[in-house]
Amino acid sequence: MSNYCTFHRLPRAGVDRIDSPEVALAMIGFMMGDPMRSETLVLLLDEQHRGIQVTVVSGTVPFDAVFDVVELIEETAFTADFDFDAVVIATVRPPERGVPDLDDRDVDRWLEANALLDDAGIDLLEWFVIGHGVACPRDLLGEPPRWRPSAA
Repeated sequence: MSNYCTFHRLPRAGVDRIDSPEVALAMIGFMMGDPMRSETLVLLLDEQHRGIQVTVVSGTVPFDAVFDVVELIEETAFTADFDFDAVVIATVRPPERGVPDLDDRDVDRWLEANALLDDAGIDLLEWFVIGHGVACPRDLLGEPPRWRPSAA
């Protein structure tokens, strides 16, 4: 994934909505390491889905490390002096020859992460897994996208 942004500007914190996977991925692409390394990025969004914080957690190996990040999100929800209602998570898995981006357990990880965040009152809009390309475990379940587009 390139750090080149095809948008004229990235969404402004607390002002512009992150209302599509394209906008979220532009922000993530700007924040992720170059060259790619194992890390997980989190976009915290307010009730209008405006970005209010970006967190980068380095070294998120093994794949179950996403649960450490989910725990961090839950703790932030209870201790931060700001409110957020939704998150976008992106796990970067540097590509390895012959190894698919998604692991056999990623659907289970999506379901568990979604349940944990839901119990904390936080909507998990998307979990992107970035490697050879961009994949979403939610798609494998056939769940519809959770994005709320801006009114035209």
